[in-house]
Amino acid sequence: TDLPACRGDAMAALQPTSSGWAEEDDSIPGRIALAEEQVHKLQEELSTVLAGLADLKEQVQNAEDMKGDQQSDRLRREISDVLKTQASALEEMVRSTQGFPRRWARLELNTSQRKSLMLTIKARRAREQIA
Repeated sequence: TDLPACRGDAMAALQPTSSGWAEEDDSIPGRIALAEEQVHKLQEELSTVLAGLADLKEQVQNAEDMKGDQQSDRLRREISDVLKTQASALEEMVRSTQGFPRRWARLELNTSQRKSLMLTIKARRAREQIA
């Protein structure tokens, strides 16, 4: 593929091993770059979805104007069922992405707690050595 060098390096560094797990020494900057790339892809896909919905609005207008017509009602029902399913999937995606900042906050909190615990243990050991 024609990947930019840094993007290719990030992709190569994050490929799973034969065991299915990524190498332990994967770089965090590489993982961040990959996450950013995936977010940009998601943005592109969402733009496509929005454009498709705008087109669908225009196309459905004729069916909406003909409410009561058997064919029109069948088409409207089919579209409604598909959109209901897709809206549900989009709601799940929203919930999933909303959790990212919360997970990062928990990581920071857990890291702070670990640091505090380590300092407490070091202080206790220092006091025990003095006593």
